[in-house]
Amino acid sequence: MKLIYKQISENEYAVVREMLLKDMKTNENFLWALHNQPETLAVVYIEREIVAVALIIPGKKVSCLIVFAATQYRRKGIGKSVVQYYENKLCKETSKIITNFHADNEMSKKFARKLGYERNFSSAYMKHTQGKFAIGELPVRLYIDEDYPKSHALYAQAFHEMRIKVGDFPDSIVEQPSERNREAWSADTANRFTYEENDEIAAHGHLEGNEMGSVSVRTDLQEQGIGKKFVMYLCNEIYNRGYKEVVLWCVIGNNARELYDSLGFRELYIAEFAYKCIQPPKTMNI
Repeated sequence: MKLIYKQISENEYAVVREMLLKDMKTNENFLWALHNQPETLAVVYIEREIVAVALIIPGKKVSCLIVFAATQYRRKGIGKSVVQYYENKLCKETSKIITNFHADNEMSKKFARKLGYERNFSSAYMKHTQGKFAIGELPVRLYIDEDYPKSHALYAQAFHEMRIKVGDFPDSIVEQPSERNREAWSADTANRFTYEENDEIAAHGHLEGNEMGSVSVRTDLQEQGIGKKFVMYLCNEIYNRGYKEVVLWCVIGNNARELYDSLGFRELYIAEFAYKCIQPPKTMNI
């Protein structure tokens, strides 16, 4: 049973979508990627039939890998083979791989544990479908490159403090700025926003398709209503772009959950994020 791996192509989208829709509990990541980031998807064939899909996001230190096997091809070792294939490819550049699955899906959890993935944290996938908020003018503008030092500093500090409060990230550190990160933010200025208070940067947020993320308020300005107004603004921006719904992830234990609930977001499911540390092969000096 030879598996053939290839990057997904546009003429395979419909077939893959039909395959994904046969399992509504494990297809969300893949359907979102198919619509927003198809370049992250690969398909796996046996002869002329697609039997699995892999979502791969390589990273210098941490990579993401999620595998979906067609329902009729499960329990045949295909999922395991696909995971191991991409682990071997990713280990050349990364030292840690993270994956996720529904927290109440015991089969997926058992599969991940068997392959050496340990729980890291849990996060709620939430959706807003009630349309735009009635808000007045807010001091929000598009992010510019000159914002990077202060925007990154408040983002890094806010998320570090959140991780520590949650308790699932005992080794959390404040992410340091880097030229590579700055370039990535600069290349995506159309989807990054800055909230100002008294002419100072007070909050930062990022949009990716209809997903809202990286919403962070300067720690000394939290609990003053800035986060709520900023989230409403970002939701409106997504609706203005033609989307019918707004989605986001909220780590379990994050105090921001109360804000999202108050604004009408509803939880679709809770995902467990699990990780596996891998070591790149050692080279021999001869």
